[in-house]
Amino acid sequence: MVWNIITWRWCLATTENILELCPLSVRGFGDPDDIWTDVRSKASKQSYDPQQRGDTPVHNEERRREWLRESRRRKCLPERIEIWNLIQGRWMAVTQENLAEHYSRSYWEPIGLRKAWEEIEAGAVADPEVELTLREHAEFLAEHLFGTLREAPETPDERISIIAEEFYPVRAEPEQAPPPSPQLPTFEERLDARMPEVLEIWAATQTDHITSRLVVEGLLHYQWPISTIHQRALIQAMQQAGWTLRRNAKTRFWVKNT
Repeated sequence: MVWNIITWRWCLATTENILELCPLSVRGFGDPDDIWTDVRSKASKQSYDPQQRGDTPVHNEERRREWLRESRRRKCLPERIEIWNLIQGRWMAVTQENLAEHYSRSYWEPIGLRKAWEEIEAGAVADPEVELTLREHAEFLAEHLFGTLREAPETPDERISIIAEEFYPVRAEPEQAPPPSPQLPTFEERLDARMPEVLEIWAATQTDHITSRLVVEGLLHYQWPISTIHQRALIQAMQQAGWTLRRNAKTRFWVKNT
């Protein structure tokens, strides 16, 4: 098993996928068979610890800002966004769907994948904005146009209401609808794409019980909890793939039929 520094998971390593799991900075360039032999030799000297985890740092905003400057680029022909894959040592085209496969979890863990994709699209970490209420905006303008609030009479007058009417007429207009977001794959489409072949490969890398929630979040990259209709579809797909639900004292989980 090799610890994937991008996804933070132990993955079953073979001669076919060793180049996709072992970082270039560790293995260097060379023949895959020689790299496989070297990795096996080093692994045989390490005692097995089922609780062992690899490196899992969590980077702050400044580190993400630095990464975006150095490891993200936008291409025009064809139009796409690319980021530097630490393991394979090359630029990879990314979308919101495959971002977690190439963008190290150490960067997106603190903010979530959705905001991480927004940062990568923009190419910068967004500065937090402090939004003022309508009255706060009006009071700010009143203070700068007519003097400080302490110099203004304490009795209410119409200045604030006039300012609000003059400077914020757009409040009365319907807000412009945001552009439609890209259509993401439905739950059923994700099931069709990942059952059963991808399921078998993914399940071999798991060390905990394979619960329905783990399948939904880890394999399908879909938000939990899911609806009753989706639960039925998941159960049917898992059973057709040769899996059975079992239960212990704490949880229900899936096991592969023998």
